[in-house]
Amino acid sequence: MNKISMAKILLALSGVIDLVSNTVVSHHKKVSYLTYQIAKEMNLNEKDLKNLVMAALIHDIGVFYIRDVNIHDFTFDDPKNSHAYIGYYLLNEADLLRDIAPIIKYHHTDWNRYAGSLPSEYNVLHLADQLAFLSEEYDIYNDSDKIARIIEDGSGSIFWPEAVEALLGLLSREYIALDLKSATAINRVQDKAILEFDDLVEIDKILDISKIISYIIDFRSPFTVTHSIGVGIVAKELSKLMGFSEEDQVIMEIAGYLHDLGKLAVAPEILNKTGKLSQDEWKKMRAHSYYTYQVLDYIDELPHLKEWAAYHHEKLDGTGYPFHLGANDLSTGSRIMTVADIFTAISEDRPYCKGMSKKEIIDLFREQVKDNKIDGEIVELLLENFHHINGLRKKIQLRSKEYYQNFRMFALSETG
Repeated sequence: MNKISMAKILLALSGVIDLVSNTVVSHHKKVSYLTYQIAKEMNLNEKDLKNLVMAALIHDIGVFYIRDVNIHDFTFDDPKNSHAYIGYYLLNEADLLRDIAPIIKYHHTDWNRYAGSLPSEYNVLHLADQLAFLSEEYDIYNDSDKIARIIEDGSGSIFWPEAVEALLGLLSREYIALDLKSATAINRVQDKAILEFDDLVEIDKILDISKIISYIIDFRSPFTVTHSIGVGIVAKELSKLMGFSEEDQVIMEIAGYLHDLGKLAVAPEILNKTGKLSQDEWKKMRAHSYYTYQVLDYIDELPHLKEWAAYHHEKLDGTGYPFHLGANDLSTGSRIMTVADIFTAISEDRPYCKGMSKKEIIDLFREQVKDNKIDGEIVELLLENFHHINGLRKKIQLRSKEYYQNFRMFALSETG
């Protein structure tokens, strides 16, 4: 099987987090850049360097579950550090993310609080995060001396003294401040860092990470808590019936888990609206497929992944969105994903409605095939294997719903 860079998976997730707010756009990139530069200046070992940078890429992942805050002005940094603990809870479920989960858990924790009981290296992310905030509040180039004094005042209490010393050395070099004002420079350093990491893993091991990402996507709304996990298993089973290789079946499953990744950029009040969306709201909702395509472009080891994941609202007659592709542009994998997404959406129970009956599902699919919207061969395979595929969907969605209930109780306890 091919191997995928785990860092690129996290880079894609980081990219969609930064889409949420124009104010905090590229915050994760800045923090990743600073984390990398500080860790390199300190000559930290390769494992610590890699874990710190990967944690930096998604350190605010828990922010999607914090209520009554304004993500646009960083008020999600509440005294309880709820978003840090929620991020830890989610990421700690995946074996490949367990090394970075605790770094995220403590990324707002003062160094002297756990000095001696936690690895001091964790505090590098805290320092980088705070400097990224300061670079927004002050002109990092013209006010670098003022920023340096603020950081130095926190040495030995808020920040790890050795990390502060390394950072002050970096700030004495003009190009660091100029880099922080340049998206091009930050991207170049970030790309260099990722290339340094020997973090290629087998595709099937990425499944755990993509499942966690599906939870991050779907748990934002009570209407979709098990949707992506259902799409993933249905897409995989359909690809198997269509004769896909074992590797491509796994990629289809990953694509299913990630197909709604762009919904992280959609406001929760739109996701959770029970009534009809306004024209403006509908346009914002439709854009999610575009965002999925763009952020999955980071994962260049799997060029088909972004298409299989993001084209699920395209139609054979060209009336879909957001790319308005037609039959000649849509691969079998993309057509499978469309059928898997529709089937899961109309068959699963949601708080505001029950899933359709088998007859209703058949009638809807027959109509869609007749109107040249979706692929008839794939639909026939689904209907011929209806009970088997629907049974798999129900089983995995039930398991996911149980996990959601546990997560919801934890998140409520953290956020009050």
